[in-house]
Amino acid sequence: MSHLLALALLGVDCLVRAWRIQLAVWTAGGRLPFNDAFRLNLYGEAASQLTPNRLGGEPARFLGLAEAGLRPVTALVAIGVEVASEWPVFVIAAAALIAYYVPDWQDAARTWLRHHRAGELVTIEITVLLVLVAVYLLQRLARSGFVRHRVRRQWRVAWAHVRRAPWWALGAGALLTVVSLAARALILPALAWGLPDRPPFPQMFFGALALLHAPLIVPLPSGGGGLEVAFINGFAGDFGARQVTMLLLWRAYTAILLTVLGVYALVRSVGYHAAVQLFKIGWGKRSGDRI
Repeated sequence: MSHLLALALLGVDCLVRAWRIQLAVWTAGGRLPFNDAFRLNLYGEAASQLTPNRLGGEPARFLGLAEAGLRPVTALVAIGVEVASEWPVFVIAAAALIAYYVPDWQDAARTWLRHHRAGELVTIEITVLLVLVAVYLLQRLARSGFVRHRVRRQWRVAWAHVRRAPWWALGAGALLTVVSLAARALILPALAWGLPDRPPFPQMFFGALALLHAPLIVPLPSGGGGLEVAFINGFAGDFGARQVTMLLLWRAYTAILLTVLGVYALVRSVGYHAAVQLFKIGWGKRSGDRI
């Protein structure tokens, strides 16, 4: 029963993500069949799991949109609309995680500020300064022609379309994102269904939700082992003698299964060498590689 529930939740996740990119493409003025939407999400899932900080996900999905016959500007607009509907949900999810794991965060922040001298805040000030300098340099490079005019024009057109996207479409995309995140996070409680002395539901749900998004900040692909260490140490609950088994099952449903399907679909579609180049995104160039 637990495995059927996990598969059903994974199916819901894949279904609503396909609907979400279809809605984004429709908002951008295009049309995307469901099969293409499902396939490009497999591309994105595989590339996200195999590249640092999930950097390969959006390029892989852009490739899927191009394969479906969409113009580059339409594809950029669709991805932009989807991202615009996703991030408010991610911010709310992050706030929920903070509220769950750090219920006294306000007191902790007040204490930290009270006991730290202004001189010890220099690191934060330098970080902000570096970000501002980076933004300034990017603007200068774009204006000086370092970035190709055609690329700059496509991004400007795409951003203009994203800003004109109807609010109801962004709201619908956000709602689909909520369903997707909830379905993926519920896979762990589903796998624990019927287990004696299973961990509390909030601990499993919020722990899974946090670990699923750990690859966004952990530089190595798919969490780089840190995710597994956190799970083994009971971050998402103590399953006793079944801790390793639950980790393997949870990773199989939330990462491995869709990654294998995505790699197979991508290699079959674009070939092995092109797929390898896509999976190298974010790894950088070795000193011996040619530029």
